Amino acid sequence: MDARALGSALRAEAAALAAAADLAPGDREVPGCPGLTVAGLVRHVGSVHRLVTRWVTRGSRPTEWPRSPGGADPVDWYRIGAATLIAVLDPSRAGEPAATWCPWDRTVGFWLRRMVHETAVHRVDAQAATGLSAPLNPALAADGIDEVLTLWLGCHLPPAANTGGRAVALRVPGREWTVALHEQVVDFCPLGDPAAVVTGSASAVDLWLWGRAPLSGLSVEGDVDAVHALRAAVAAVTR
Repeated sequence: MDARALGSALRAEAAALAAAADLAPGDREVPGCPGLTVAGLVRHVGSVHRLVTRWVTRGSRPTEWPRSPGGADPVDWYRIGAATLIAVLDPSRAGEPAATWCPWDRTVGFWLRRMVHETAVHRVDAQAATGLSAPLNPALAADGIDEVLTLWLGCHLPPAANTGGRAVALRVPGREWTVALHEQVVDFCPLGDPAAVVTGSASAVDLWLWGRAPLSGLSVEGDVDAVHALRAAVAAVTR
């Protein structure tokens, strides 16, 4: 997705999260995040937004992380932080240098993309707490799959992660990724012969990778153990 589309998605997902949080009692549990309430979810996302705003504006990783709304209404506090973040991550600035935690992307665009997906997944969480079920936009979800595989696994692959060299293909309408995990190495092998193939909508695959949707909602062919190993590796790096 280009920066303009990501900017539009960030605004839409941030607004939808706040709207869902307004509908649910703060003490209601979030189905996709055991032990987390709606109020806790709002504080978490609001604090991440503020952290990234400081990271970009100060040019370095912040030493302080504002995690509490204090006496303010949590959803109002979240909305203020989201609006500030959106202003800082103006798509027109996507190519400008910025401090990040990604070795190969030191731009504002890194944070724009990262915050879209952070917000979108938690929007799904907030809506689930209200009993709603709204999928991710297909283009956004496909980009989210790519981010999980290339950024999260690429930067933080845990030493124990291993599919034994067995490649897993993830197929969604219009796109496909084939990846194998070796000890401390992610092997992207688009021409490889996968041991397993996972097929579904982009939203369902992305949310499965993030632990928000069951594998049973997808079509799985081949080595299921390799599929579970891939998901376990993603879980380890996205906690």
